[in-house]
Amino acid sequence: MKNQKHFSELTNAVLYDEDHHLLDDELGRLCRRHYELGICSDYTAGILLQRMRKHQLFLAFSGMPFRSPRLGHGNLVLGRDFQGHLVYIPIPFLNAHTLLVANSGAGKTTMSRLYALQVARHLRGLWLFDLRKREYRLLRRYLAAMGINLIIVPGRALKLNILQIPEGVEPSDFIPRIADCLTLVLALPPRASKIFQTTLHKLYRNFGVFEGKRLFPTLFDLFLAVKTDTDLNPPARLAILDSLEPVLRSIGPNIAYRRGWSTEDLARRHLVLEFAGLTETDKNLLLNYLLVSEFISRVARGVSNPRMDFLVMVDDAQRISSISQEHHSPVGDLITFIRGTGIGLFLGTQSTHGLLPQVMANTSLKILGRVGSMGDYLEMGRVMGLTSEQVQWAQHHLRPGLFIGQVGEGDWRYPFVFEVPRPKFDLDATEGTDSDPADRDPLPELPVTPMEDQS
Repeated sequence: MKNQKHFSELTNAVLYDEDHHLLDDELGRLCRRHYELGICSDYTAGILLQRMRKHQLFLAFSGMPFRSPRLGHGNLVLGRDFQGHLVYIPIPFLNAHTLLVANSGAGKTTMSRLYALQVARHLRGLWLFDLRKREYRLLRRYLAAMGINLIIVPGRALKLNILQIPEGVEPSDFIPRIADCLTLVLALPPRASKIFQTTLHKLYRNFGVFEGKRLFPTLFDLFLAVKTDTDLNPPARLAILDSLEPVLRSIGPNIAYRRGWSTEDLARRHLVLEFAGLTETDKNLLLNYLLVSEFISRVARGVSNPRMDFLVMVDDAQRISSISQEHHSPVGDLITFIRGTGIGLFLGTQSTHGLLPQVMANTSLKILGRVGSMGDYLEMGRVMGLTSEQVQWAQHHLRPGLFIGQVGEGDWRYPFVFEVPRPKFDLDATEGTDSDPADRDPLPELPVTPMEDQS
């Protein structure tokens, strides 16, 4: 707040102190109360003036063009501001979704691990997608000390049916969703979506899905149906077969179930989903299916404005939050109306390039770390309301562990600088490999129905 010339120096000091969060301690509140009552002594006035001048001097030497955040209440610690104060927000703020943009080495994973440790005991379900490394499994020991069972699920231990109808969803509503998802993931021409929809209608009818039966066709059935239907558009048909066959050979055993794990069951658990070792297409398919299925299931079941009970953290979310010239992102389309279903999304990307407008518009908490191009600083500066001075400061001063945040919930809207500490995690806590029995069958309590031999 700029000083008003017609105010006294003391009044300007009080306004400045209030605006910069300098009177929140017991002594500050007492001095402010004396000022309001008109009983401000010279000693009290000196305290108010001293706090203003000290803060102005600090800003002058630090060159920090940001306000001190008024975020001192909540149960999730974001980090420390530039004065060393803890920055808090309420965990329900994450229900409005989070976008973190920072390049490799800027501290995205460290941040997400710290936040996961804090929120896990407040949630019924937590999915931590580890797409490239094994950096979340070390949380298992720490969460176990809180009484929380963090289950490690390697990508090749999943038991899914990509064509399984989610709980509460009508087949006619699911078909276009999964058809668009397959078209996007397999990088097929738009005509392929129409072929998928037509073929899926036939398959679901043959399996009695429209009549309520709960054993479903699989991608093997879809592949065979497209292969044997020579009346389909030849170029689109061949493109589908060429793209789908490598997926079936790569992760076929994971998706060879008439009825696999339901996302409704998985959303009640704390999981690390490790996709390292899978091809990029396989990762995209599994990631999009899991998210889209749970999203549309909650919408279809009429889940409305509950307390957030499920958080999804994706450290490398570029694949689900970007758009090409030909394809829409199913997750991007759904993010506009899943906020009221109790699901929070925490999306981490390395750049703003290609990010969907829906993602930008529907992520309330935005965090900017060190990025690699001025374009990323300018784009995030635009959506976060940064001034040109603040954008320039970010380009020259952000380093690993130092971030700029903006909270869209609550009363504080101004961008602020905060630092995330780098904890010393016990690397021995990563015990367990894909050869462990628990990793081969991490959820034995969930029943599945395998399909017939697909060889």
